[in-house]
Amino acid sequence: MLLCPDTIDLSPIEIYYKTLDEENKIVASISTIYRIASEDGLLVRRVEKNSRKPIVRDTPHLLATSINQIWSWDVSQISSSIRTERFYLYVIIDIWSRYVVGWKLENHEETEMAITLWKNALESQDITGSGLINHKDNGSIMMAKKMIKFVKDAQMIDSYSRAGVSDDNPYSEALFRTIKYFREFPTFFDTIEEAREYFKKYFEDYNYTHRHSGIQFLTPAQRHFGEEEKILNIRNNVTADFYSKNAHRYSSKHKIFMPIKEVKIN
Repeated sequence: MLLCPDTIDLSPIEIYYKTLDEENKIVASISTIYRIASEDGLLVRRVEKNSRKPIVRDTPHLLATSINQIWSWDVSQISSSIRTERFYLYVIIDIWSRYVVGWKLENHEETEMAITLWKNALESQDITGSGLINHKDNGSIMMAKKMIKFVKDAQMIDSYSRAGVSDDNPYSEALFRTIKYFREFPTFFDTIEEAREYFKKYFEDYNYTHRHSGIQFLTPAQRHFGEEEKILNIRNNVTADFYSKNAHRYSSKHKIFMPIKEVKIN
């Protein structure tokens, strides 16, 4: 089961739900599948173990000059008050603007859920996905056949991080650090409904209120929706006027704000 062609690129939990939904049967509990996979050395990199061909990825070199050119995404575990239970936070971010174009919180990690999130995010931005770079790490749902097919059908461009290299997916990595070290982030959530309410408010604030240091303390929404140049011009006028009236107090010239034209990965 773990090495059959249809499930070799799926996690044990995905195998469980795939079998449950498509074959209407339970061959083993999730914990049993994980145990067997662990005992047989199949918990990680089953594709390589079966094919004996290691995946070697080139360093990604990506450049965005506007919105909706490169979207980075990842999934992170969120703690529950029940020790054996976890929630899974899926987030897609536009690297040029740092705007979160889509997110969802679920009880498990599954390719179909990620595809649904992507479809909703594309619709929300009124784009088809053609030419959009879909950047991610090497997680099982990212490398699943259904996800690869979805990316191809939408005419997006697949892009992967090198395994274990956080610099290859810096925007998603930084976003999850920001989320989990936010001063109001709770240690755990009692229910998924409670967690969804928290993240609904969090991402609203993140997009429209949070002033991001990486984009000159604009909000992601201001940059994403084309307000950057206007706001920076106003800043420049205000600071120039202030410095001209108080030149005797400063030995250096004032900062001039310029729009950030390019955003890169590596």
